[in-house]
Amino acid sequence: MKPRGDHIIKICLGTACYVKGIEEVLGKIKENLKVEVGDITEDKKFSLEAVRCLGACGLAPVMVVDHDTHGAVTSKKVLQILDEYKTVDKPH
Repeated sequence: MKPRGDHIIKICLGTACYVKGIEEVLGKIKENLKVEVGDITEDKKFSLEAVRCLGACGLAPVMVVDHDTHGAVTSKKVLQILDEYKTVDKPH
């Protein structure tokens, strides 16, 4: 049983997302937050999970943070998205 971060990031590794470059996005998240899949950041702000499908293939590549779905994510856009959550407290 591992603790979970204030914000849960789920990265889709399904076929559509994979083909559209989710691996580059995942690499950017890991580099920026210094976290591996299945782990929690040192400040306990984020948990990073990889999932097989988020059911939003038309928006690929997709990630979900808490209950917010983000589509057409790029390695540049993902940093902007993460910045939005860095200053937000744990969702209720």
